[in-house]
Amino acid sequence: MYGPPETDSEDDYDGFTFGDTIIEDHRNRNRNRYVFEQKSDHDIEQAIEEGELNKFIDLVEERNINVNDLLRNGSSIMAIACRTGQFEIVRYLIEQKVNVNKQVDSVTPLMETCACKKRSPEVTKIAKILLDAGAVVNVSDKYGTTPFMLACQNGHLEVVQLLIEDVSFDACDNQGCTPIFHAIEHNHSDIVKFLVECGANVTVANKKGYTPRQVAQFHGFYDILGLLPKERDLPYQVPTTFLSYNSICDMIPRIFLKTECPEYFQDINLILMNMGMENVLEYFAKEKISLAEFLTMDDKKLEKIGIEFPIHRLKLLKGLLNFHLNQWTKRSIARVQKGHPDNPLHFSFYEILILSANHLQNLVIINSSLKYVKNNLECGNFGPINSELVKNLRSNLQKYKSTMKEINQTTKYLQSFSPAHPPLYIDYDEYLAEKKKNNIRKFFKYTAFVAVSVAICLKLQKCI
Repeated sequence: MYGPPETDSEDDYDGFTFGDTIIEDHRNRNRNRYVFEQKSDHDIEQAIEEGELNKFIDLVEERNINVNDLLRNGSSIMAIACRTGQFEIVRYLIEQKVNVNKQVDSVTPLMETCACKKRSPEVTKIAKILLDAGAVVNVSDKYGTTPFMLACQNGHLEVVQLLIEDVSFDACDNQGCTPIFHAIEHNHSDIVKFLVECGANVTVANKKGYTPRQVAQFHGFYDILGLLPKERDLPYQVPTTFLSYNSICDMIPRIFLKTECPEYFQDINLILMNMGMENVLEYFAKEKISLAEFLTMDDKKLEKIGIEFPIHRLKLLKGLLNFHLNQWTKRSIARVQKGHPDNPLHFSFYEILILSANHLQNLVIINSSLKYVKNNLECGNFGPINSELVKNLRSNLQKYKSTMKEINQTTKYLQSFSPAHPPLYIDYDEYLAEKKKNNIRKFFKYTAFVAVSVAICLKLQKCI
């Protein structure tokens, strides 16, 4: 804002002023200086920070303030209430339909709550009411920091436990630090212990190359160091051939020669990435789980292959349910487009083969979804189901079984054209067996020759 300049002259200032209401400064009446009554929302901020709900409501109504708008200092009312841990004011704002996901400088109200320095049950209550109102959990600010990281950083164990089911342990900020790094940096051993028990990755390194264990050693947090398991020397590495489709054999595994890669395992990798659970891929790779087996897994099967943490199994089962709930459509499969009579489309055998492979893969997925539904209906996991729905399900299942039977017959016919082994295939065991057989033949041939020679010599000796 603009006003009269400071000067040593006794003359009156005859210029213009711009801004809010002018008040004469009685302390400098002889110089006729002026100051401005700057409008501010300091009293509203103070009412929020002190938790005076009635005073806050009176000020809002008196000034006709929209609670969704920003204050003059650029902060939002919801952000201040969450930052200072004022549950009653937050609840009032939610009742007034305030946007719980409004970002101010890339920071959401849930982030402000998790960043609150006050360690009290109010913070947990605010986090819970925000989540019930639809607050987004998996969002980050301009530094890559998520609400879960902020909760770990500020020691809000109950908030961490509240968010744990909906977050990824391996989410990184702009420095490559996962949530466990934030807990270690601020010496919150209770949160570190909880994250380790839930299966957080303690071997991943940040962008500077430091692991959580090295960070704890650097700061001298030996109590935390005792909570961290020792790093494995040679961790299991998922073969690169398991991560992407590399050959025609991977695309049509039921027709061509079998490979070490389980059937459609590459899609398991993509599904786990969408769940944010790619860190458990190695368990499925070790057991060579196919896509069909993966899509029909339950809690017992997940535990059997080595996924010991219940929180991991719960997230996987939730992800599988979401996968099967997505309605299948014919548009998801490739098809041959009909060309114009004057310009017909020509497809090579390879292109037709790839289209057939896509159809076959979709049939495998549909069959797995039907099996998933059938298993959960038998276990009662879907609640009460009327008989009509079960009848329709069985009818559809029989239709898909007959379709799969026809596809299997076609597959066997096509498989008959595939050789038993590649042209340059060498079975090392057969090679050793053949070599041993040849050695035995040579031995008997030599011994027979020696025996005949000895017999002839003895006979000649008798004749002499």
